[in-house]
Amino acid sequence: MAYIRALKMIMSKIPAWTKVKTGGIQPTRFPSSPHVYAANKVAMSKFGTKLLPYEILEKRIKIINDRIGKPLSLTEKVLYSHLDDPVNQDIERGVSYLKLRPDRVAMQDATAQMAMLQFISSGLPKVAVPSTIHCDHLIEAQLGGVEDLKEKK
Repeated sequence: MAYIRALKMIMSKIPAWTKVKTGGIQPTRFPSSPHVYAANKVAMSKFGTKLLPYEILEKRIKIINDRIGKPLSLTEKVLYSHLDDPVNQDIERGVSYLKLRPDRVAMQDATAQMAMLQFISSGLPKVAVPSTIHCDHLIEAQLGGVEDLKEKK
């Protein structure tokens, strides 16, 4: 009991965004449940207002947990909590194709360009799923497209 009190005291001093990042879907490892984190009303990103869907994710995990009847790994929790239809989804390891419904699409800068060009050419006014592009390369244009391509380094 003293251990839990000490752990709660330590957790209360950690910023709320850290608790959400670390505690989200695995309530057994942390003294608070995902419902506590959901009560904090944390947005998916600082650019959007859509909140993290903890209640939905938790409900899907419970459905799969009841179906499988064994503890789930963190990877299984992340994947299964994003199933489109957890009640009827065929789940056979190494055989089934999972029909997933992601909360966010995170793209890498090199491959995101084509995805963004295809989206722009579709004529749709907005994306169906919030999307972000994570740039991990710094590309510098010095003179211009044609001149830069001619230059050998």
